[in-house]
Amino acid sequence: MADSKTSDGARERRRFSPTIGLAGFGVLLGWHFIILYYPLPMTDGAMPTESFLARQVVLNASLCLFFALCGRLFAKLPQRDAMKSHAIANAAIVVGTIGSMALVAGAALGIALTVVAVALIGASEAALMLLWLRFYSETSENYSGQSLGASAVIAALACFFTYHLTYEVSVVVLVALPGVSGALLITMTRDIPLRKNDTAGSGIPDWGAARRPYLRVTAQLMAMSLFFGVVQGCYSPADTLLPMAEPLAILGAALAGLVIFALYGRSKLLPNLAPVLNASSLLFLGGMMLLPFQGGLLSQLAAFLIMTGFIFYFVLALIFIIDLVRTFDLNLTVVLGANQALEYAMFAVGIVAGNLLWSAFGDEVLLPFIVSYAAIFALVAMTLLFATERPPWQADYYKPNLADEGAASCAEASTAEPYVEEVDVLAIVGQRSCLTPREMEVFALLSKGRNAEFIQNALVISNHTAKTHIYNIYRKMGIHSLQELLDLLDAEEAAHAPTRESQPSGTSA
Repeated sequence: MADSKTSDGARERRRFSPTIGLAGFGVLLGWHFIILYYPLPMTDGAMPTESFLARQVVLNASLCLFFALCGRLFAKLPQRDAMKSHAIANAAIVVGTIGSMALVAGAALGIALTVVAVALIGASEAALMLLWLRFYSETSENYSGQSLGASAVIAALACFFTYHLTYEVSVVVLVALPGVSGALLITMTRDIPLRKNDTAGSGIPDWGAARRPYLRVTAQLMAMSLFFGVVQGCYSPADTLLPMAEPLAILGAALAGLVIFALYGRSKLLPNLAPVLNASSLLFLGGMMLLPFQGGLLSQLAAFLIMTGFIFYFVLALIFIIDLVRTFDLNLTVVLGANQALEYAMFAVGIVAGNLLWSAFGDEVLLPFIVSYAAIFALVAMTLLFATERPPWQADYYKPNLADEGAASCAEASTAEPYVEEVDVLAIVGQRSCLTPREMEVFALLSKGRNAEFIQNALVISNHTAKTHIYNIYRKMGIHSLQELLDLLDAEEAAHAPTRESQPSGTSA
C-alpha cells in the first residue's frame, strides 16, 4: 500500500512540475506576440505603417512555409533521439537570437533588413514550436491542457509588461526570449519520461477516424485566422479598424489561458472540448459584431473579445490535435505542421486583403459592417456544415475515463475468484475493465499483437467495427496504444507470478 501511495505521489509531482517547467512554450508565444504587436522603433512609440504591415505579413508567411517544411523534416525524427532534437533546438535558438537582433537594428536601418530578420524569426519559431508540441504528444502523461493554458497566460503577460518597459530593457527581453524557450525545451526533454516506443508496430494508426474532427478544427481555425488577419490589415497612420496592440486586447489572451488552465486543473478528467470550442467561437463572433461601432471603448472591447476568442480557440485546437495524435498514433509533426501552416497562410492572406480594402475603401462607412457580416456568416456557415455529423470519437473521447469506474464496479467479482494455478490474465483484466463479450474476443487478438486488419478478417467484421472495438477497449483501460496494452498485460502477469510460485506442489483447481 505504501508503494502505491509513493507511486501516486511521484506521478502527481511529475504532473505538476511540467506545468511550471513547460512555461517555455509560453515564452515562445510571448516572443511571437511582441514581434507582431510591439511598436518598433521603440524610442517614441510610433512606427511606420509599411514596416508594421511588412512585419506581420512576412512573419505569418514565413511561419506558413517553415511549419510545412519542418513538419515534413521532423516526421522521421526518432522519438528518443535527444541529440538530434537538441541540435535542432540549439540551431533554432541561434537563428532566433540573430533574427531578434537584426529586427531591432532593422527598425532603424530600413524595411529590407526588417523583412530578413522577421523571416529568420519565423524559421526559429516554427522549429521550436513543433519541437515543443511534439514533446507534449510523446510524454508518458498527458498534461498538454494545463501547460498550454499556463503558456497562454505567460505569453500575454510577457507581451503586456514588455510593452511598458523602457527601450533598453525591452530590447534585452526581445533578444533573450528565443534562448530562454529553447533552453527550457532542452532541459525538460532530459527530465520528463516519454512514452515507450511501440515495438509491435505503430499501435493502431487510424487517420481515417481522425480525419473529420481534424478537418473540422483546422477549417474553423483557418476561417478565424483569415478574418482576424483582415481586421488587422485595416491599419493606417491616421486610423485603424481594430486596436490590436492595445494592452486590453493582449490581456484577452491571458484570460483565455486562465480559463483553459482552470478547465484542466480542477479535475483529472479530460473536459468535453466541443462546447468549449463553440464558446470560443461565440466570443470571436461577439467581437466581430462590435467591430462596426468604432469608438474608444467599443473598439477596445471588440479587440479584447476577438483576441480572447481566437487565442481560446488556437490553444484548444492545439490540445485537440495532440489528443488526436495520442489516441490514433498519428505523426504529430505532419498533422500539426499542416494545421499551423494553413492557419498562418490565412493570416498573411487576410492582412494583405484587409490592407488593400482599407486603402481603397477606408473612407466608406459600410466597410466595417461588410467585413463584420462576412466574418459572421462564414464562421456560422462553417460551424453548421461541420456539425451535421458527430463521429463516435467526438462524443466519447472526452468523457471520464472508465478504467477506474470499471475497476470499482467489477472489483468484487475479480477479487472473489478462487486461486488457480494457471491464472487467466486476459479474463482478469477484461473483467476489471468491464469488457463486453465481443470486446473480449478483440482483446484476445490484441494481446497477441494483431492489428485491426487481422481482427477484421478473423472475426468477419468491418474495418470500422474492428477499430471501434479497439478504441473502446483502449478507452476503458485508460491506454492509447497497442504497446501500452501489452505492457499492462506483462505487468498483470508479473503481479501473479509470485502467487503461482508460492503455491504448494500437487495442488490444482
